Amino acid sequence: MEYSSSRRQPQSGPANDMTDGVRPAMADAAALTRAQLRARARAPQHRVNRKALGHLMQTIDILAIAIISTAGAFAISGGAVTQVPAGELLPLAAFAALTPALLLMFKLYRVDPRGIVVYRVLTAFIAAGLSGAAIIALAHLTAPRTVDLVASFAITATAAVTILHIIYAGFIEHWAKAGRLARNVVLVGATPNARKLIAANKGSGTVNVVGIFDDRKARSPSQLAGTPYLGDTDDLFKWGTLPDVDRIILTVTPKAQDRVRILLGKLRALPQPVCLLLDLDHFDPDTTSLEDVVGVQAARMSGFEERVGHMIAKRLQDLVFASLMFMGLLPLMLIIGIAVRLESPGPAIFRQKREGFNGRMITVYKFRSMRHSPDRQTQTVRQVEFDDPRVTRLGGFLRRTSLDELPQLWNVLGGEMSLVGPRPHAPGMRTGGTETSKLVAEYAHRHRVKPGITGWAQVNGSRGPLHSPEAARERIQWDVDYIARADFWFDLMIMLRTLPALLGDKLNIR
Repeated sequence: MEYSSSRRQPQSGPANDMTDGVRPAMADAAALTRAQLRARARAPQHRVNRKALGHLMQTIDILAIAIISTAGAFAISGGAVTQVPAGELLPLAAFAALTPALLLMFKLYRVDPRGIVVYRVLTAFIAAGLSGAAIIALAHLTAPRTVDLVASFAITATAAVTILHIIYAGFIEHWAKAGRLARNVVLVGATPNARKLIAANKGSGTVNVVGIFDDRKARSPSQLAGTPYLGDTDDLFKWGTLPDVDRIILTVTPKAQDRVRILLGKLRALPQPVCLLLDLDHFDPDTTSLEDVVGVQAARMSGFEERVGHMIAKRLQDLVFASLMFMGLLPLMLIIGIAVRLESPGPAIFRQKREGFNGRMITVYKFRSMRHSPDRQTQTVRQVEFDDPRVTRLGGFLRRTSLDELPQLWNVLGGEMSLVGPRPHAPGMRTGGTETSKLVAEYAHRHRVKPGITGWAQVNGSRGPLHSPEAARERIQWDVDYIARADFWFDLMIMLRTLPALLGDKLNIR
């Protein structure tokens, strides 16, 4: 959407740039236009992590090739695998080891939305075919009488691997067209560098530039290379689509040190990683994508490096442990639910909006521990106090033992929460009359991972409501420390320490 004007400005600056003399008369209309653009801006959701997808394809290949090789060994040996000479089975073992190595060497586990389907499938066929040819040659040396059987196995196995990669290529192409393989990014700074990056990214499918924000309103366009200008950094903080953004890219030249320092000071309060673009003088859009520039020619100024292996292990840990706990504790949860209903009128399960990963709103489930109030969802969040009259007698017991949190196992199974992580806070939660997010500069950092049922802060004594700025700062420090240290064994240690920590806690109000 363009601003209307009777005269056009030269295109030496940002697109659609206007003089300060034109803008004041249009300030209200411009603000309304930006608000409408922000409301209409959409960032693709339910995206697929390309690194994780590559690891998944590699794992499926290894398992499938192992199964095919085992089946081939049974077929060649007539079911008596242990009774045939090792030389007859050596070609099949070689196929199981060589094929995954060749597929990896040919970079078939690098998911590129710009890749050509036919090229990917042909490469997989060549890799598997080379492995098949190698084991046929090996069979001539180790077991000449089984060459025909090994050749049949090689043809069958090559076809199976090729079919698998046809399936992979189909999914990759479908997700690429739907925008699910692209990172959602926001550019801060309507600069020539921003224009370069947007123009180079068009049609790549690797990065989705959702919009541009710039504090210098007098030098801000309605659009830059077709990407809408959505307001200043204050508008960015209030933007409803922000939780769907993966990364903030600061496109202001690093030479403008004062401006960079001011902007970074603001942007560090966001949960998303913030990157500062470096020198782009030698940027070649024909050979380098925006994603490459972001990954190589940008300095990470805020946030933590994505660890795909840890993400996969943590999700598996959540699914396995949460499933076992949910099934094992289901009878107890049914008893608690009935008891809550019998003690006071109202539903057994209490639903509340909480801030999840990247600040996205999620619905968290708990056993109701307070007297039912139909309009509580619309009231300002008020933390629990000592001898709080809202808490029922059974609710007090549930809160002291944290049994009221058991329904959150469903949140974990659904992927909105983890077993271990910073506790989810209610939006607008206040500490001592002030919003907690305004008391601690690093508050948003806790949203860089999924919230958890238990966490590093909780096992170190920071549980329950926060009634002082000091308590808020202490908890956030524990949360940030957890994010930096998180791994499978650290999470397991926190889970093991949770119950003793709860039983030994006689001080915190819960």
